[in-house]
Amino acid sequence: MKRKIIPYVLAFFLVGLIPAQVYAIDFDISEVQIDAQLNADGTADVMEQFTYEFDDDFNGITRSLIEKKGTTIANFSASENGKPLKVEIEDGVYQIHREGDDGETIQIELNYEISNAVEKFEDGAQFYWAFFDESNESEYGDLTIAVTPPAPAENTEALGYEEAYGTERIADDGTALFELGYVPEGENADVRAVFEPELFPGAETLAGTVRDDIAKDRENLENEAAAFAKNQQTARNVGIPAIVIGGVFLLIGTFALWFRAYKRKRQIRNYPYEFFVPKESMSIPALLYFTNSVFLSPNAISAAILELMRKGNIRQLAEDHFELVHRKTDHDHEAVLIELLFDQIGDGREFKLSGVEQFTKNEDNHAAYNEAIAKWNKGVAQEVKAKGFYEKHTMLRWTAGLLSAAFIGLAIYSGIYELFPWMAASIVLAMAAFGIAISYSPITFEGHEIRRNWRKMKEAMQNLPANQWDRLKTDEKQRAYAYLLGSDPKTAERKAATFTSAESAADDSSFVMNPIFMTAIFVSAGSTTTASASGGSVGSGAGVGGGGGGSGAF
Repeated sequence: MKRKIIPYVLAFFLVGLIPAQVYAIDFDISEVQIDAQLNADGTADVMEQFTYEFDDDFNGITRSLIEKKGTTIANFSASENGKPLKVEIEDGVYQIHREGDDGETIQIELNYEISNAVEKFEDGAQFYWAFFDESNESEYGDLTIAVTPPAPAENTEALGYEEAYGTERIADDGTALFELGYVPEGENADVRAVFEPELFPGAETLAGTVRDDIAKDRENLENEAAAFAKNQQTARNVGIPAIVIGGVFLLIGTFALWFRAYKRKRQIRNYPYEFFVPKESMSIPALLYFTNSVFLSPNAISAAILELMRKGNIRQLAEDHFELVHRKTDHDHEAVLIELLFDQIGDGREFKLSGVEQFTKNEDNHAAYNEAIAKWNKGVAQEVKAKGFYEKHTMLRWTAGLLSAAFIGLAIYSGIYELFPWMAASIVLAMAAFGIAISYSPITFEGHEIRRNWRKMKEAMQNLPANQWDRLKTDEKQRAYAYLLGSDPKTAERKAATFTSAESAADDSSFVMNPIFMTAIFVSAGSTTTASASGGSVGSGAGVGGGGGGSGAF
């Protein structure tokens, strides 16, 4: 039995790495009944009844029908409890309009006619059709298909393919029934029924026979099923132990890595702490990136400006007016920020916060502003990376990567042979191993120490008495306040008057008089320049003769 399982396994695996798709309407199709009444002239009158259960407000349902080569679908209509519903067709998809509310269950009946539906041969007349194919994006909870001859038949043969295999039975009147039950989305399920040719006097007789053909197909499918069952047992005997052993190995390894990291953190955490400002080990933006968040907020730009003022690169002339003193910087990202503020926004020597607003209100400047901020962020990240606060562990990561690849292989292997719980377990283990392979870089002891000291300092500053603050050196105050502004703007705003009043007296290295106002400017600039985005005809199907279709809602 052929199963196109590999794309589903890969999609399942990638779902943890990419954002999930947001669907417009949430619904279930709990029951589907399809009755194909064959006529003596070879046409078929099809009645389909769909039971939809909605979890959202909705406007209607959809049905795509892909014609088999040599046939035509006509006279499509829809109704509910005998009441006709409006139908529109767009790109080969029928849209049945029926508005409803969240929580509603509806039953829609669809009717259409298939011309040339029956192929009449010397020894039998067959109806060989795909009511849906792998393009179908909806699962069916309970599907039944009935193919009824024009009159009672005595020599009916029926055969289902793929999802329909093994579901066929013959009723007393010769009707071919296919009781598929649950059908996943994206699956094929062709149905084939053969009746006496005398029942179709109005259909053209084609040369050749059909019953030998269906007998061969049945034999092939039975052989495939037997081979599948044998291989499935092999997969149980080989795949399941491999998944269990690999999973235990991964769990033990993961626990060992976690315990090692936990011991290191606990050792640092148990150190006694008294308030102090850690020594200067990197720039304030880099500290914020390493100890607070890799996503630098607009508050971090304000902190970076305070850092440039502390270092003497720039001087504040007024609340929103700054002057460039010199361009010699310790880090590339500081030069990038100076270029943005003084060269792109200012006149090369001075810039004003009001100029930031004017610059970012012009949409033509948005790309340049965002590019400069991205370059600044990248430079900050490079400074942190250069410090070597993350251990490499190349061999361990390669081992985890190989283990992830092995689990993917086991997921595909178990999925092909329908060991779906074990396939799911393999996917979870593959994702866990892949996560270790791409991200396992534990922080060094020195890195943990720096993180702990700055975070403890930030916590202490929330309720720090003014007299304890006053005992700090000017450089310590400036670094501490800049870090607080970048990592905890609410506390910085609450403490601004206490912490900055003594320093705003007017020496070249003093604090900006209103850092919260400056932060608001860059928050507004970031919001203004942030772009937001929202964001064919039916071909041949994958069923017999290019037929197929599917279901949906809108």
